[in-house]
Amino acid sequence: MTVTCYTAYGLTIASEIACPMLRKLPTVPETADVQIRYGAVPADLEGAVAKGVLYQAKPNQFLLKLDKIAAFLISNGNEVLIERAPEATDDEVLLFLFGSAFGALLHQRGLLVLHASAVETERGAVLFVGHSGNGKSTLAAALRKRGYRILADDVCALALDAAGNPIVLPGFPQLKLWADTAKKLEHETGSLRRVRPQLEKFALPVEDGFVDEPRPLFAIYHLISQNTQEFKMEAVEDARKFQMILFNTYRGRFLDGLEMRREHFKLATAAGKAARVLRVTRPSAPFLLEELADMVEKDFKQ
Repeated sequence: MTVTCYTAYGLTIASEIACPMLRKLPTVPETADVQIRYGAVPADLEGAVAKGVLYQAKPNQFLLKLDKIAAFLISNGNEVLIERAPEATDDEVLLFLFGSAFGALLHQRGLLVLHASAVETERGAVLFVGHSGNGKSTLAAALRKRGYRILADDVCALALDAAGNPIVLPGFPQLKLWADTAKKLEHETGSLRRVRPQLEKFALPVEDGFVDEPRPLFAIYHLISQNTQEFKMEAVEDARKFQMILFNTYRGRFLDGLEMRREHFKLATAAGKAARVLRVTRPSAPFLLEELADMVEKDFKQ
């Protein structure tokens, strides 16, 4: 089986499945941080301490089972074993590999993993969090058109530097955009890869506008769309910062089975202390993207 080496989140990744969205390394190191390989995955996780509809978890192991796509066994923060379904496409496997499966792996490594998009600014990394559909990737893409570089999309990982300050790790150079959003931003979808065959959602490469080094955390914007005619931005203070970070943790329900709540609490507290945190409410329709980008850009530049 051919093995190719990539990098993402500051990790070297040796993979048996081709990962076109990742940055490829010229050589395969003797010891990679993460091994991704094919193999038989157990039907159940022995000794699981937490279970959901699609997953089972215990310290250092996580089992994710997706009917007609693949089963993933994630172990020790350094290995992903994939047993794919015969009818699954590479794009479907990759979608969940670098979604829920890699989210579990990053949790295992003791990182703070947020459901967020992140861009680089002169003052540090700014993150956009919120429910799916509230405009995280869209806003990041709009700011990219204004010259800002992308750090991460969807799965955003934070660590502490040597001084104990939170930093945002570079993910990989891709944004996921729905077809109407891509059109709004003048990106033709004909040559783009669908993230899943039945979805009108596309992977937009952003290699020419990507940051490949960690950046200090500066601000977190919690995006909310409501049936309103006005934009509103308000600071989130004190314990509400921590609660907002908890609310936007990527697959936060995984933490109990992995027994990573203590490390998560430490990192979430550090992020809440270091970052400006703001709640941004916008009209749900029409999506006034340029106005939203104007307001957020004005805030982090002043």
